[in-house]
Amino acid sequence: MLRFFRNIRQRLLTDNKFSKYLLYAIGEIVLVVIGILIAISIDNWNQERILKREEQVALQNLKQDFQYNREALQMNITITQKTIESNLQVLNYTGSKPKPDTEEAFNVLINDVTVTSEFFPKNSFLDDLMNSGRLQIIRSAGLREKLSSWKPAFEHIKEEERQTKSYSDPLLNFIIKNGSWLNADEVATTQAIAKYNFPKSGFEVDNRNLLGYLEFENMIENLVIYHERVLSSQKKGLQLIEEILDLINKEIKDE
Repeated sequence: MLRFFRNIRQRLLTDNKFSKYLLYAIGEIVLVVIGILIAISIDNWNQERILKREEQVALQNLKQDFQYNREALQMNITITQKTIESNLQVLNYTGSKPKPDTEEAFNVLINDVTVTSEFFPKNSFLDDLMNSGRLQIIRSAGLREKLSSWKPAFEHIKEEERQTKSYSDPLLNFIIKNGSWLNADEVATTQAIAKYNFPKSGFEVDNRNLLGYLEFENMIENLVIYHERVLSSQKKGLQLIEEILDLINKEIKDE
């Protein structure tokens, strides 16, 4: 083909038909430009197709991670709500108020009031996208914004958990000094404790006596406040997860 065009060009120059040669040269340039534009278009189309495929893979991975995070956070919310309810129930027995009918019933509450939920989400894929600067493969600006908001929300949950645990530890120590964890663990239902089948304490102790301490009442009341803060951060985190999953599902294309 190139030889054919070269022969035409030489024949026009030989015949001294400059104007025709000029038109031919312009036409040849146009054909070259068109060829380049077509090649660029094909390359851009291929790149776009690759990026779309990468985006779909990223969306599927993010969906799996945030579905896990939703399930984990829902479980943590359930634990936190139960802990709050148990703390409030204990406050109905403090001081001169009527005590639980049995120590065993109170020991169940003792195990519940000291529980602090811990949230461990899956963030590795999102972290990789953000650390590598490849979050931009997600074309939805709204989804990118929500994904960027997830780390601060998660860190807020963890901070509230840390503060609550730091306040829960003194309650654990108070029970160690003034009550019997052996009696409390005798009725524990958590797998890690229940498997040991603990006996009652060898000391004459009734954990219901803890209810006679004003310090115990104050610590329980303050724990309600701390756990409420944890619960609030957990619910906000769950709402963000739901929004992220909704946006992800809208961006995922059926094959």
